[in-house]
Amino acid sequence: MELDLLNKIILSLGANSNSEINIAAADDLLRSNFVSIHFSEPVYTEPIGDIKTGLFLNQVAIAYTSNYPDEINKILKQVERTLGRTPESKVQGNIPIDIDLLQWNEQVLKPDDLQRDYVRSLLRTLSVF
Repeated sequence: MELDLLNKIILSLGANSNSEINIAAADDLLRSNFVSIHFSEPVYTEPIGDIKTGLFLNQVAIAYTSNYPDEINKILKQVERTLGRTPESKVQGNIPIDIDLLQWNEQVLKPDDLQRDYVRSLLRTLSVF
């Protein structure tokens, strides 16, 4: 399938529990769900908001898919559940993996997340995709 016929998406991934293992596992699971996906190098960042935990390992990805946002979000939630994310984990500040759909084609779905310095910096490393 030609990439120009597919929807371009931007994802952000983050983990603060078994971070390196969970990011790598998420990468593998996402590769099996998307036609073409390219990941940035992961970077550690301070937690944002009220979460009082250690550092987060964050990464962004650009992928191509025939899916629409609701279908993509179902895939992302399934990957999160597979890696141990539960409704209680966020309340406890234990995030095995968090994956967000930031943009679908030209539609920005999470503008605040897309403007974070580390997201913008990591996306620049993937700009050729």
